[in-house]
Amino acid sequence: MFQRIVVPLDGGRFAEAALAPARELARAFSSRLLLVRAVPPHGFPAVTPGSLHETAAAAGLAHGANPDEHQIVVERADEADAYLHSVTQHLRLAGYDADMTLALAAPGSAIAQAAAIEHADLIVMATHLRWKVPATFAASPMLDVLVRSRVPLLAWRVTGAEEPEGGPAVDDRPPLLARPAFPLLVPLDGTPLAEHALLAAEALARTFGLRVVLVCAVSEPQLEADASAYLRDIQAELKQRGVHALPVTGVGDSLRVIETIWRREYGGLIVMASRGRLGPHGTIFGSLAARVLAEAEASVLVVRPPEGNAAKAGSRADRVGTMNGPGM
Repeated sequence: MFQRIVVPLDGGRFAEAALAPARELARAFSSRLLLVRAVPPHGFPAVTPGSLHETAAAAGLAHGANPDEHQIVVERADEADAYLHSVTQHLRLAGYDADMTLALAAPGSAIAQAAAIEHADLIVMATHLRWKVPATFAASPMLDVLVRSRVPLLAWRVTGAEEPEGGPAVDDRPPLLARPAFPLLVPLDGTPLAEHALLAAEALARTFGLRVVLVCAVSEPQLEADASAYLRDIQAELKQRGVHALPVTGVGDSLRVIETIWRREYGGLIVMASRGRLGPHGTIFGSLAARVLAEAEASVLVVRPPEGNAAKAGSRADRVGTMNGPGM
């Protein structure tokens, strides 16, 4: 399923933490890894595969940059080029199919365009836990990518206790995704949009031998019976395909229900769908996925429905009621 994986890097150890889950997925799915680094001078073109040295020089001259500014662009491009070549070579020596792309653009734009050019199946990004800091949403490359790209996005939560990337024994570490004791969590609300996440969850569950916890949050206790029946229908469908799933409902705010069940079930990755619509000031307005990305402790895989695939009227949500709070 994940044949081409894009991993954005910025030269620092924090961003390199995304390489660990990316490598694990690459081993499991025989994926090609594409490392992307953005060098964002003002007014330059977007994505250029391979070396940026000549591109940076040409762009600087074309835009009338003064000699000092031009030299800074070239030096930054050279440093980024050398860094990406080093990491790419390290991956190739370890047996991975890896390549690199440098971009003269803002990070969000560069990552989205590189994923489109590569026809990527997944973008993996390291992310901090952003405890209730809405002001940072517009400046977040991760949410910028979610808005700009239709490619699934794995936001890999990095804790302070994690080892930095690099070193000769990186593939000798315990698995991150293939941990049967930590099931996948899939929030559902009865709509085709939310159920789109089941495709990726099923592929991961099969590949890594994981259980799936199906979660539905409702606003009132009297809606739980319908929600439970809905989840049992999904559970039966997954069982027929050899995937073990557990249906769990909760009453209250969707994010809080998801967090509570994730902790109670010792959950691993949260897999959910989102349209990633743009709201005021370039933020993802009213999105449950944006709230989970910003506030939940879990790593999150956000999948995107095909363009124009809106939730249909008369779906199973008519029977369930919708999840509490903003939509996916």
